[in-house]
Amino acid sequence: MRGIRSVVVLSVFALVGSTWAVAQQAVPPPPRPADSGPTLEATLTFIQQKINGVGKLNFANYVHDNSNGSDWIVRKTFEISNFRANAATCRIDFHSTVANNGQVTGDGDYWFSLRDAEDVVILPVEQAWKEIDSKDGNTTWSYKSDPAVSVLRVRRKGGIANEFDFMDQEMADRVAKAVTHAIELCGGGSKDPF
Repeated sequence: MRGIRSVVVLSVFALVGSTWAVAQQAVPPPPRPADSGPTLEATLTFIQQKINGVGKLNFANYVHDNSNGSDWIVRKTFEISNFRANAATCRIDFHSTVANNGQVTGDGDYWFSLRDAEDVVILPVEQAWKEIDSKDGNTTWSYKSDPAVSVLRVRRKGGIANEFDFMDQEMADRVAKAVTHAIELCGGGSKDPF
């Protein structure tokens, strides 16, 4: 009987010891669930088609200076062309041309990485202008756009942003949703929990 007890006691110690050894080993995390929604390639193709399809936007910017009552109109032209989205690098390239009253005020090639993007917001163009002009000290100016324009703003690290204008609010919302999905698939997005 003594021999059987010794074997049982040794077996229990061996079992406890092997369980403890297994518990000390690094256990790999569970596999990631399959990403929901379209693939990165399909998402970027959608974004590329929709932004390239916007074409040249022409609209009037009615400005009022609340400090002295003056009013003026700025005829705006905004165009994004040659928009390209690369799934292998998560990079967006595009050409932007902006004109005020027929004078080109911005014309260049730009790019950004979706990995550096933190989030996407949609706002009325009047709010976008107010933010820009307030930083320049023109806090008394107010705006009205005709026709209405929605701005899709991709905010990146360091307070940098890229903006894409739409006259179709519904399309702006759809593209914003797709850009947010692409940012997530590329590993971007804000890591701030609050």
